[in-house]
Formats: sequence, C-alpha cells, structure tokens
Amino acid sequence: MLWEIRNRNGQFTRKMLAQVVGDRLANAHTPGSLAPLLYPTSRDVFALLLLFCLESGMELEAARELTSDCLKNPNRGYVQIEYLKRRRHGQEWNAIRVRDGSPNSPGGLIRLALRLTSSVREATGAPALWQFRTKDGPLSAELSAGAASQMARSFVSLHQLTDEGRPIDLRLSRLRKTYKAAVYQTTGGKMSAFVQGHSPDIAAAHYADIPSLRDLHEQAVADGLQDALDDAQSPTILTPEEEERLSQQPEGGVDILGIPAAQVSPLLSGESDLWLSACRRFFDSPFGIKGKPCPVSFFACLGCSNAVITRRKLPAILAFLNHIESERVKTPSAEWAARFGKAHQQILQLIIPKFSQGDVLDARAIAESSEPLLFLPHNLLGGH
Repeated sequence: MLWEIRNRNGQFTRKMLAQVVGDRLANAHTPGSLAPLLYPTSRDVFALLLLFCLESGMELEAARELTSDCLKNPNRGYVQIEYLKRRRHGQEWNAIRVRDGSPNSPGGLIRLALRLTSSVREATGAPALWQFRTKDGPLSAELSAGAASQMARSFVSLHQLTDEGRPIDLRLSRLRKTYKAAVYQTTGGKMSAFVQGHSPDIAAAHYADIPSLRDLHEQAVADGLQDALDDAQSPTILTPEEEERLSQQPEGGVDILGIPAAQVSPLLSGESDLWLSACRRFFDSPFGIKGKPCPVSFFACLGCSNAVITRRKLPAILAFLNHIESERVKTPSAEWAARFGKAHQQILQLIIPKFSQGDVLDARAIAESSEPLLFLPHNLLGGH
C-alpha cells in the first residue's frame, strides 16, 4: 500500500485500491489514512508554519514563500533565513538572523520542516518549503493565502480554541504583531530590539500602538513621572574629589550645583550646613513658600533637591541611620516605613555608595563614638 502511494506520488485513491483488493479491505485501509506516513498533511505543515511565525516574527506572506535553501550562514547558535519580501513597488530578497539549534528555535523549526517535506519535494521537484499532501490526494507544491486561511480555521476547530466560549478569530496577518508585542514587553519597549525590518516610526505606529500594549505604555508614563519626581527630590552628593575640584574652580558650581561661584565657598566651608546636609536655598524650599524658612523636618533633607551632601556630613547621616534602624524593632512596620522608609533607602542606596570604604569607616567610627554629635546651624551660633 505504502509502495503504491509513493509510486503514484500520493495520488492513489480508495477507488484505485478497491480495484486491487476489493471494497472491504479498501474501506478498512484507505490510502488517505496511510499517506500521512509518507507525506505531511496540511495540518502538519500549518502547525509548523504557525509556530515558526510566532517564534521568528516573519511576515506570513514571506514565510509562506520560503524555499528549501532559505537557511544561510549558520554560526554559534544563530542562522540567517533568506526570504522574498514583497513591497508596493516590487519585491526584494531580505535576510533575518534568528536563533538556531534547539528544536523550538526558528532555525530548528525550519530544519524540521525540511525533513518532513523532503518526500514531497522529491516527488514534485519544486523548491518550495511548505509542501504537503492535500485531503483529496494530490501533492501541493504551493501554500496559497486562501489555503493558509482554511488551515487556520481547521486548526482552531481541531484544538477547540475559544475566546469567551466562541472560536477564536485566528488572523494570520496579526501573527507578526503578536511576536512584536511579546518582544516589546520582554525588552520593556527597547526600540533597538523592536524595529527589525522597519523604520522606528513604522514599528511604533504599526506594532507598538496597539491596545494590548496600552498598560505597558501607561506604566512607562507613570515610571517616567516617578523618575522625574525622584530626581527632583534627590540631594546632590559631592565626593571628596568633586569638593576639591569645586574649591579650586568655583565657577563649576553653576553646572554641578546650580549656584553662582560666589556661593560655592560658603557651602563647602560649612556655613550653609544643616544637620544632615548643606542647603543651597534654605529660604526657597520646595516644601514651603519662597522667602520663608524651610518648614519640614531635618531628615527631609535626604529627599530634597536643595540638599548638598559632603563627606563631613557622613557621621551625622550614619548616626541617623543607626537611630532609624533601632526604631525599626519597636515600631509597627507600616508606621516605620511611612516615617523612615524613604530616608533609609536613600542612605543605603544613594548616599553611602558614593563614598569610599575608608570614608565610610571613618564616619562610622565618629558616629558610634561615646561623644554625642551636636550641631547647630552657623547662623544660630552667631558665627562663633
């Protein structure tokens, strides 16, 4: 039976079989049930094509027309796939670089398709990749757009794929958008990984501006606003090297601190110091009214854009860190987080990493000494 099917290039029908072995045996062992042992069916080919498009992101019309020699230049787990891209004013050959090696990689799927369809290509002599035996028996050397759409409907029905109780609308033209959306989400909207095969404008308009990505875009806007707020609420931290540079070149205060050169020396000398930082504009606080003294608690300096933190403030900051960590064991978690959580995070993640280990160790020794740290602002001491 298999020999006859192969000898006749798949076109061995039940009627032909009945003439040889009779109707009873022909009905029990139809060529249609045995032919898939030799030739892939449309169901086999479509499943591979569907997975390939979802894994590679290639346009369906280009994937349908791949040929058996489409794999080029394999190298270190990647391979190029050469394809014909049809455009409004003609067509051109393109190539994409995809993962290779594993069975589910785009390269691995193409290699599997080549093995499964080799018997059909041998019979037809055609170079097309996606060849199969049709339901009626003839071998097909072409996968048309209409045939692909019919296969999609059969695939949905066979696997009972539903959306809210109704069969899903498997639109093959949207497979590339599905792939692009997955890449966009995985990379967090990184355009360099998203624009393959398109200009940034086309990629953004056709593949990023879709409803399924709206939550990601809204989160990006929220993250951007939070970053701007965090930046506005972050102090400026001067390393000892930057202090030395500013003391020698006060004119750099405009770029680094946003203050004129005349104010650099008082700030570096400690005349503008508060407890945890120096203050660039004590009477122009982001928490208060312009012209009025800053109205907030001293540790709000750690979240203020007016604050300038230098090495000489490290002992006070580490002493405050010891205090808020001691409060943690005797304060309810929610209350402690509301009062000290942000300051604790800023000290550990923003301030301490800016200084050398030696500076931090020296400051910690001062902070933990038996002598209490006492600081009054320069203006309250009358300059003495």
